[in-house]
Amino acid sequence: MRRYFINSELKISTAVLLFLMTIFLLITSLLLKMHHDNLKADYIKSLGAISQRVVAKNPELEKEIIPLITKEISKEEGIKGSAFLKQYGLTEDLEDSLFPYVSGTIIRNNYSIVLIFIVMTTILFILNYFQYSFFYKRIRRLTFAAKKVVDGNYDIAINENREGDFSKLAISFNSMRGIIRSNLSDLRREKQFLVDLLSDISHQLKTPLSSVILYNDIMVTKELSRRQNEAFLLNNQNQLEKMNWLIKNLLKLAKLDAKAIEIVKEKQSLNETLQDAIDALESKAYDALVAITFKEVQEINFQHDRLWLEEAIINIIKNALEHTPSGGTINLELMESPLYTRVIIEDTGEGIADVDLPNIFKRFYKAKTSKKSESIGIGLALSKSIIEAHNGMIEVQSKLDIGTKFIITFIK
Repeated sequence: MRRYFINSELKISTAVLLFLMTIFLLITSLLLKMHHDNLKADYIKSLGAISQRVVAKNPELEKEIIPLITKEISKEEGIKGSAFLKQYGLTEDLEDSLFPYVSGTIIRNNYSIVLIFIVMTTILFILNYFQYSFFYKRIRRLTFAAKKVVDGNYDIAINENREGDFSKLAISFNSMRGIIRSNLSDLRREKQFLVDLLSDISHQLKTPLSSVILYNDIMVTKELSRRQNEAFLLNNQNQLEKMNWLIKNLLKLAKLDAKAIEIVKEKQSLNETLQDAIDALESKAYDALVAITFKEVQEINFQHDRLWLEEAIINIIKNALEHTPSGGTINLELMESPLYTRVIIEDTGEGIADVDLPNIFKRFYKAKTSKKSESIGIGLALSKSIIEAHNGMIEVQSKLDIGTKFIITFIK
């Protein structure tokens, strides 16, 4: 029962009910006292009249009658008196109207009880009406808010500043409203993400697929020399490899954005992860005549998924290779402080214009000053998603014809 009394409404209604019952008890007690006093007065009048007549007839009986009136009679005297009056038909079965004083008292008592009942019933009905109208008003407000939520209006809130179950219900409702709004927002974002992904795949595959279809049609419908066939087949192979790479990376990016890939983090050497990324691009750097240097001051163990983080670093270094002329350099630096672990990748390439810097991590974005027409613009977007999945952040600084610096920071 105690858990229900945390509600202020129950406390108030209980206090009011106790107060009304106390008032009812006091009024009833006062009325009964009044009726008892009236009954005593009638009793004195009746016995006084009888005693006066008896004494008038026989004065010698005065001393015997008065003590009989003021003291309790014996059981034997009571039986004899009842038997005497019974000879004249005066018994308990006689109608109340034949007992004038008792009849009046009974009538007054009945009227008083009915009046008290009517007054108390009216008060309780009024109290019950106001109490339940208060409850139902709050329930209607909650029902109205729930209907608004169903209609898509999530700005409405239920505020309850009193302790009790209604406040808990209001908190639960507001929490439910927030969860529904968040879930619907996530669904809208996922739907838009799917639309954008399909649009991106369609847009990016259109050109290489058209090229493959065109060359294949030429080889089927026309007589070509062996050298021409080999050239068309080689072009188709390049386009197919490009599409394969694009689809794989788009799917990786989609899974990362949808959080459908589990990043398995283990505490392992970050130095080795960076070195593996450099080794993967060693031949490409050699062909491009670009030197890659790695500056490491100490061995740093870091909680990360080696394969995914290595892919992010590879994409950044690969981007630097594509935009660094022969004879240039790419410098990697690994450092650690009490607050963060940081990786810096800096090249001496063509640089990025200020207008392009805010957009380079957007998928399929190509800088206006880029000299690489075959660049798709998805590698940096994928790297950013992988780094953010490791609770890191990436920023870029660049100057045209001087170089670009990527700064990857993992806060501890």
